[in-house]
Amino acid sequence: MKRILVLGGGTGGLATVNELVKALGSEVQITLVDKNNRAEYRPSYLYVMMGYREPEQVTAPLSLIEKRGVKFVNAEVKSIDPSNRVVKTSAGDLSYDYLVVSLGAETRPDLVKGGFFPSPWELDHALETRKLIRGFRKGRIVVATHSTPYRCPPAPWEVALLLDSYYSGLGIRKDIEITMVHPSKRPFENFGPLAAKMMEGMMAERRINWVGVGKEVAVEEVDPSKKILVTTTGEKINFDALILVPPHKPPEAVAKSDIADPATGWAKATPPSMRTKYDDVYAIGDVVAPTLGVGMAGVILHAYVKYTIEKIVSDIKGVYLGSDFRVFTSCVLDTGTFGMAAACDFTKSITGEAKYPECVFLPPTSISRVFKEWFEITYFTWLLGYAPR
Repeated sequence: MKRILVLGGGTGGLATVNELVKALGSEVQITLVDKNNRAEYRPSYLYVMMGYREPEQVTAPLSLIEKRGVKFVNAEVKSIDPSNRVVKTSAGDLSYDYLVVSLGAETRPDLVKGGFFPSPWELDHALETRKLIRGFRKGRIVVATHSTPYRCPPAPWEVALLLDSYYSGLGIRKDIEITMVHPSKRPFENFGPLAAKMMEGMMAERRINWVGVGKEVAVEEVDPSKKILVTTTGEKINFDALILVPPHKPPEAVAKSDIADPATGWAKATPPSMRTKYDDVYAIGDVVAPTLGVGMAGVILHAYVKYTIEKIVSDIKGVYLGSDFRVFTSCVLDTGTFGMAAACDFTKSITGEAKYPECVFLPPTSISRVFKEWFEITYFTWLLGYAPR
């Protein structure tokens, strides 16, 4: 019996094991490894930040996957040795015939010069950000992104727009100045010039200031005593409250393995199957997104993970399962009161044929926002057969 080992219990890992169970059933032994014992729906960290959700409403036990015939190992991955088909974990060594690496990206607030500043990029930090927002009533609040890459490229704009809506609802928006600091020169420019123009208009309408640094690393340092953020171009930004998206780095086990790009530490894989230099090792999700040239987003992974599944199933069954490569995604940006739906085709940007994805943005509507909240429940039902309350 073939052994399939999947590292990471996020969207990529859970989607992979579920699809493999459907395709192969009891023909294989599937093991899922994650250092956390609960799955988290990260898009809803924003709602935890705003107080619309509590942590228990956006998490679920990873052990539920065992009901679907998958063994769950709650352990930290220490190292990956593809040459010997062994993964070392805090629970012991695990061997495999096929390996799928979906360990994501790790937030590193410790790398910020100036100390820790909250943001909704981790669940516990979202709660810290909630305290900051509820205690802030007047002055300048800055939403800064330290550097790229980072999880969910549109999320800093969602933070700023949610703040605008929240303080407008309290009737104190006139007393609060909201400023975004970001590595991009123009807002939303990674989605193309038309998207940038659209977002510039929305930010102007909502009176959200913009500081576009135009460099991969935007924040040089923060002086918490003087409440000054210094960009890597030397510009000084005063603040009374700071929400700072921290640097993101690859997990050490990936960065030190030979499936990684030695220059960055992020995994390297070749589309469409996302196979690494080893024919039995695949890398998907945030851990490989930077080398693919796409953002760290579950909707992108969801669009291409089927090709990884097809390759593994084809190898095991000895038949060819294939389809034309296309990475088409849709998601909803929360603009505060409404949701703005977007549909993007990333195919040509992944294959290197285009600089930007082909995107269409729909006007903000209440229906789109309802869809965004509805998918939160669908996520856990789909992947774990569970609906948090």
